[in-house]
Amino acid sequence: MGNQVSKVSLRIGILLLLIILCATMVTAEEKLMGKTVNINTATAEELTQVPMITPELAQAIVAYREEVAGFQLIEELILVEGFDQKLFLRVQSFFLIECATGECTD
Repeated sequence: MGNQVSKVSLRIGILLLLIILCATMVTAEEKLMGKTVNINTATAEELTQVPMITPELAQAIVAYREEVAGFQLIEELILVEGFDQKLFLRVQSFFLIECATGECTD
């Protein structure tokens, strides 16, 4: 009987953890809902406000941006180390490109 109680407790604990994690993910997306981040001017810290963008990935985005003197297309994010097409498809709506020259597109 004690074993059954601990299994139930474990399941409840896992369920609560999943609920908390899901609530946190929704909060991150809600934080940016209707907002976009300019990938040519955002700091690494600002980039981490986008769901699924880790501090390491944000640093990689900034480093790539500096290397190529700015993004011309949002699709260039796929060229950033650690960024893949699956992630791009999930987060592309949070990004835009604004350039002083007016040559960039979003």
